Amino acid sequence: MRNLIIAFLLSIGFPCLSQQKANSISEKEIFASLDKNAATLLTNSKAYSVSIGVVIDDKVYTRHYGEIDKGKGNKATDETLFEIASTTKVFTGTLVANAVLDGKIRLDDDIRKYLNEEFSNLEFQKNPIRIKNLITHRSGILTPFPDTKEIRQKYSPDSFLVHKNRLDKSYTKTDFFTALRQVKVDTLPGTAFKYGALGPELCAHILENVYKKNYQYLLQQHIFDKAGMKSTKVKLTATDVLANGYNASGLLMTPLSSNLWGASKMLKSTMSDLIKFIKFELDRTNKVVIESHRRIYTNGDMGYFWEIQQSPDKTIAYAKDGGSNGTQNILKIHSEYNLGFSIIMNQSDKDSGTHLEAVAEGLLADLKPVAKNATP
Repeated sequence: MRNLIIAFLLSIGFPCLSQQKANSISEKEIFASLDKNAATLLTNSKAYSVSIGVVIDDKVYTRHYGEIDKGKGNKATDETLFEIASTTKVFTGTLVANAVLDGKIRLDDDIRKYLNEEFSNLEFQKNPIRIKNLITHRSGILTPFPDTKEIRQKYSPDSFLVHKNRLDKSYTKTDFFTALRQVKVDTLPGTAFKYGALGPELCAHILENVYKKNYQYLLQQHIFDKAGMKSTKVKLTATDVLANGYNASGLLMTPLSSNLWGASKMLKSTMSDLIKFIKFELDRTNKVVIESHRRIYTNGDMGYFWEIQQSPDKTIAYAKDGGSNGTQNILKIHSEYNLGFSIIMNQSDKDSGTHLEAVAEGLLADLKPVAKNATP
């Protein structure tokens, strides 16, 4: 079935959308772009399922391709629940931006001000870790939380994810703070980039301390309710059904686990909700959104966990991708074109991010002329 779908999509005659005049692209041509780019992604990635959602000038276009499980014909819908993994981080960043505007924290504050404990080790040559270092992955701490050194040495790369999942499942907040008391700050905070869970998870703890509310409640109050998101959550209920994800060999993969706050990777969402989040992010009257997109370092390319990218046409995009053991997604916000994308596939491997980025660029090239309120 998968090959038939790809063949059908590729058989459609696609117009050269990027050559169309501004505002002249029809709905049919927009969906043709989605079909074309989905066919490319299905072919290059070998994923069973691809979902694409687009917002252009507040209009929504979504389409789903393939099937979640091979041979079952179970196509995804706008309400299918997927892991969005590290895309969770920009939700956490939005909460931090909200706290800054609320006067609860300041970007230049020493993080120990909000930890209710001394943590004398959390500095480098008397230079403390600051809030701005956490939200840009520049804490100066190069050790991952949890530390995966032992399982990397003990197990093969093919089995690493299985053992990493087991480690995450057993790793508690008590373990997190024990490690935080013992860790060494390896370099001057604000310099070396080290991507990982430490920044967003510690931000969630700080947010809970300053608001006296738990992380999940803060997500609901400051993002989900305001954006109208009904299905996005950290923890699944007994009745929730999460879409299956697969690796490059077609093996069913176990969903991510965590006993921490979930602020780095544990959100699950639907295309319907991600579209609402894109609209939330495209609202240039929203001061929290504007703050969360602000470049933190003049010599850097990050906002509040957002990656600030220069698109091929030299405009700015705010981007975040996320990969679980068996799914990959990318979120792109092109404010200058009043345009945003969400792309989800239920396969994850070392090349998935590259495939998603290529499709995002293809969509931008095709669809940016339609943006009525573009201000390039």
